[in-house]
Amino acid sequence: MALNMYFKNGMIRKTHCQISDDLVPTLYQIHDNANFPQLTWLINNLYDNPQIEPDIATALADEMIAFERLILSLHLPFPMESLQKLQTFFKEAATKEQTIYTSGD
Repeated sequence: MALNMYFKNGMIRKTHCQISDDLVPTLYQIHDNANFPQLTWLINNLYDNPQIEPDIATALADEMIAFERLILSLHLPFPMESLQKLQTFFKEAATKEQTIYTSGD
């Protein structure tokens, strides 16, 4: 089940992103890793439709970068574009100090 996310971007517009079913197994590679507490929290709450506050979004964006570096250092295949889109989405929401709202498919 995919997790759809959005934050308000102006009066009417919303910026959207999704954690697809294909990306979930990649994220589970770092589940319960002390270096990725916010990603672990997101994985644990993936299907509870969590709201993500700007401070958590900042931490998630930073952890996404660290996660990419870890995977690259281990020479493992991973969906780079999907992870980069998530990182950009989290960073933009945090920069605009917007809460991210979520819903499952």
